[in-house]
Amino acid sequence: MNKLFLIFLCSALLGACVNKQNSIGIVDAYKPIYGNPTEFKTYSQIVPQPIVKGGKIAKAGQYLYQVEEGKGIHIIDVSNPAIPVKKSFLKIPFCNEVTLKGNFLYTNNSVDLLALNVSNINTVTLASRTANAFPSTEFLFPPQTGVYFECAEPSKGIVMGWELTKVDNPKCRR
Repeated sequence: MNKLFLIFLCSALLGACVNKQNSIGIVDAYKPIYGNPTEFKTYSQIVPQPIVKGGKIAKAGQYLYQVEEGKGIHIIDVSNPAIPVKKSFLKIPFCNEVTLKGNFLYTNNSVDLLALNVSNINTVTLASRTANAFPSTEFLFPPQTGVYFECAEPSKGIVMGWELTKVDNPKCRR
């Protein structure tokens, strides 16, 4: 009986140690922001916006097109380079690429490829959308590495982004 009790006690102590090692408590971690696919498959032309996190640039004629990381594309008139004038903003969620060919601007809208007709800069129109042109799992993980995060659950919707918050015992780390 003493032998059985000793085995039980050792097992309980070892089990407690394992649990404590896996339990990290409340830490700063990234939590997925879920959304509906129709929320990110949108495009609109709106008034100029401030450049906060400027990205890639393409130029054609007197216009410069600058990506606003994850938000869209600024259209800037640089006919007088000393005085650039913001004309409008193409609101395109999860956009981070831009290139031009002829009268068409090509960019990504998350995993879709958009071709936008920029022949009339005041009314940019969607010429085509190629769905799932860039299949990716990048939204399943936060963009940072060396961080804890809540594991994405596809049943809750599509991960639209990540927010840093306090999480109790996050199960994932990258």
